[in-house]
Amino acid sequence: MAISSFSSSIPGPAASKRLAALQDLSILDTPPEAAFDDAILIAAQACQTPMASVGFLAEGRHWFKARIGFEAPEIPADLSICAYTIQQPGLTIISDLREHPEFRHNPFVTGEPRLRFYAGIALRDGNGVPVGTLTVVDCEPRPNGLSEVQERTLLALARSIEREMKLRKAERELAQKSELLDRLHASSEDCIKVLDLEGRLRFMSEGGCRAMEVETFADIEGCDWLDFWTGPTADDARRAVLRAKLGETGRFRGFCPTLAGTPKWWDVMVTPILGSDNKPDGLLAISRDISGLHQVEESLRQSEERLRLAIETTGLGIWDLNTLTGERQWSAEARALFGFALDTTITQEMILGRIHPEDREQILQTAYTDQPGETLTFTNTFRITRADNGEERWIRSVGHTLVDKDGRPTRRLGIAQDVTDHVVAEEALRASQDILLRQTAHLQSILATVPDAMVVSNENGIITSFSATAVKMFGYQPEEIVGTSVKFLMPVPYRDNHEGFMHRYRRTGERRITESGRVAVAQRKDGSTFPMEVHLGEMESGGQRFFTAFIRDLTDRQYTEKRMQELQTELAYMSRLTAMGEMGSTLAHEVNQPLTAIAGYLKGCGMILERMDGEHVPMLQHGIQCAAEEALRAGEVIRQLRAFVARGETDQEIEDLRKLIEEASALALAGAKDKGIKIDFDLPHESPKVLVSRVQIQQVLLNLVRNAMEAMQDVSERRLTIMAQAEDKGTIVRLSVKDTGTGLAPSVQEKLFTPFTTTKRNGMGVGLSICRTIVEAHGGKIWAESSPGEGTTFSFTLKAVKDDELEEVHHEI
Repeated sequence: MAISSFSSSIPGPAASKRLAALQDLSILDTPPEAAFDDAILIAAQACQTPMASVGFLAEGRHWFKARIGFEAPEIPADLSICAYTIQQPGLTIISDLREHPEFRHNPFVTGEPRLRFYAGIALRDGNGVPVGTLTVVDCEPRPNGLSEVQERTLLALARSIEREMKLRKAERELAQKSELLDRLHASSEDCIKVLDLEGRLRFMSEGGCRAMEVETFADIEGCDWLDFWTGPTADDARRAVLRAKLGETGRFRGFCPTLAGTPKWWDVMVTPILGSDNKPDGLLAISRDISGLHQVEESLRQSEERLRLAIETTGLGIWDLNTLTGERQWSAEARALFGFALDTTITQEMILGRIHPEDREQILQTAYTDQPGETLTFTNTFRITRADNGEERWIRSVGHTLVDKDGRPTRRLGIAQDVTDHVVAEEALRASQDILLRQTAHLQSILATVPDAMVVSNENGIITSFSATAVKMFGYQPEEIVGTSVKFLMPVPYRDNHEGFMHRYRRTGERRITESGRVAVAQRKDGSTFPMEVHLGEMESGGQRFFTAFIRDLTDRQYTEKRMQELQTELAYMSRLTAMGEMGSTLAHEVNQPLTAIAGYLKGCGMILERMDGEHVPMLQHGIQCAAEEALRAGEVIRQLRAFVARGETDQEIEDLRKLIEEASALALAGAKDKGIKIDFDLPHESPKVLVSRVQIQQVLLNLVRNAMEAMQDVSERRLTIMAQAEDKGTIVRLSVKDTGTGLAPSVQEKLFTPFTTTKRNGMGVGLSICRTIVEAHGGKIWAESSPGEGTTFSFTLKAVKDDELEEVHHEI
C-alpha cells in the first residue's frame, strides 16, 4: 500500500509549459463530458469516498473539469493540494491531512469541508507534461490509505482520462483536416471525379457539379463515365481509361455538353488510384473547362488557314532584302503588320527600332548577318511596337537565305505573320497545364491521406467495391471481401439481423439501417471491433440499387478493446455491488428477527436459572449471559451492514434510448449465435431520449436478456425479441424482452421479483429483485407476462424526455 508524502520544494514544470500544453488540448473552461464524469464516479465508488474530481492547473487557479462533492467550479491554485500532487511521478496518498506538515493549516482542512484523507495522481498530455490531477477526498482519516485494488483502479482511470484527452485532440485535428479538404473541393472549379475500375462515377467535387450543371451528384452517381462522350472523343476517353487501369496516365481533349445542354470542351487527365498492393483500385479523372481556349485555338487555326490562302494569293506579309545593294521590298500586308505607311521608306534602323530590345539581337544574328547560319532557312518570333499606334504585337517571320556560288548571302526573303493571339493562347494553355498538374498532384496527395473508407454494395448487400483505406481499416484484401455480404463487416447482433433489415427496407422503404452519419460498431477481419461513423448514400443505375458507405474509424484498435473491457467491467461491478446491497439488506432484515428471538429466549433462561440451585447453575448463567451478549453484538453487526448498503438517489442523465439498448445488447448477446438464438430488434424509427442512470438500466437489460437466453436452452425454437415503444403520448417508454422459452409456472410468477426466488439450478434469486429496485428508483415499474410453453415477456417503463424539455435544458446550458 503506497503511503507517500512530498515536499513543496520539489520543482514542478514551468507554468508557461503547462499552460501551452493545456491550450493545445483545448480543455480549459469546456462543458462537462460524460467520459470525465464517468471516471470520477467510478473513482468515488471504487475508493468509497464522497468527493472526487478531475482538475487542471493554469494561471493561478485549479479548475474542475468534473467534480463530485465540490461546490465551486474552481479554487485558487495556492490552496490546492493538487498543486503539489502534479509534481509527483506516481500516486500520492495522505492518510490524514491534519497530521501532514504541509497541509495541516490549509483552509479546506481547518475549515469547511474539513478534509482529512486525500489520494491523487497527475494527468499528463501526450508529451508527458503534467497538466492536471485525478483525486479522491474524504472527510474522515484513513490510516490504512487505499487497498491495492483501489490504487490500481485510480491508476487505470488516470490512464483512461489521458487517452480521452489524446482522443479529443486527435478528433479536433481530424475535423480540421476534413474541413480543409471540403474547402479545397468546394473552391476548385475543375471537375474532379473518382471512378471505379469499371468506369462508373463514385465521386464528383462541388466545382465539378457546378461545371457540369448537376443539381446533386446523386443524379449521376454510378453512371458509366464513358457514356458522356460521343463521336471520336469516346474512343479517346476509352483509351485514357485503359491506360489508367494499366497504371499509366491517360490524357485527351474532347467535347461534352453539360447536363443542362451547355456545349463545352474539356482537357481531361485520367490517373490510377493505387491500392495497398500498388495496383489500381480506382481512377481519378480531372477535367478542365477549355471552352474559351478551344475557341482561341479554333480562331488561330482559321487564321492559319487564311494565312495559307494569303500565301497562295501573295496576300501575306512578304519581305525581300538584297544583301548586296541593301534594297528592301515590303508588301502592303507586311507594312501593315509594323504599322508603317505605304509611302514610308523602310530602313534597317527603322525596323530594328520597332523590335523589342530583348528580341533585337536574335534578328541581327539571323536576318542581318553577313554569313549564313547552319541552315539557310531561319525562323524568328519576336515582339514589335507598331509605328502607328504603339501597340505591342508578336510577329513570326520565316525567311530563307539565297547564296551565290561561293556561298555568300546575296538575298534574304520571307514572310511575316502577326501571331499575338497564338502566343497569348499558348501562354494561357501552358499556365493552365501547370495549374492543372499542380492541382492534380495536390488532390492525389489529399486523397491518399483521407482517413475515410469507401464500401459499395448492391441491393442484396453484396460488396462490389472496397477502397484502399477500407483495406487498411478492416484488414481484408479486395479479392477476399468483394463478392461477399457486407454483414461480415458487422459484429453480432447487427450481422444476424442485416438481411432482414435489408429485405424490410427494400419492401417498405423504412430507414432502419440507412441513417447517414450514425455511429455504429464494425468488425475487422481478425474479429476485433471498433466504433465507426458511417455516411450512407443510395443510387440506382441500370435498374439496380447500390449503397455507398463512407466509414470513419473513430478510434484505434487498442483503445476500442480497452473501452469494451472497461464497459463490461463497469457493468459487472455495478451488478455485484447492487447484488451485495440487495442481499445485505434482505439478510439484515431476515436475520435480525431470529437474533431478537434468540436474545429473548436466553434472557428467559437466565431468569429461570436465577430461581434454581446447584453447582452448575453459575456456569450455565455465565454461558447464557455470554450467548445473549453475542446475539446482541450480531444484531449490531447486522444494523451496521444495513447502514453500509443503504442507497441514495441515483445520478440520472438524458440518454439516447437506441444507443443505450445497442451497447447493452452488444455485451448481453455474446455467444447467442453459437446457441442457435435468433435476435430481432423492434425499435422506434426516431430514437427517444430517456432520463436514466445509464449503467443501471444497461444492467437491467443485461440481466433480462441473459435470463431470456437461459430460458430457451431446452426448446427447439429459440427467438429473442428486444422491443421499445413510446406510450402515454410519448411521456414514457416501455422496453420489453421476449423469449420463446418454456414460460413460468403461476406459483413462481406470483413471487418472481421477491428476493431469493429463482428457477435456476445455481441462481441466487436476487437478479430480478435488483432489477425491480433499479426500475422503481427511476420512477418506473417492471412486470412479467408468461404462458407455460409459449415463452415469457419482461417489460419495464422509463420516463421519456420530450423535445420541448430538451430545448429547455439546452437553453439553460
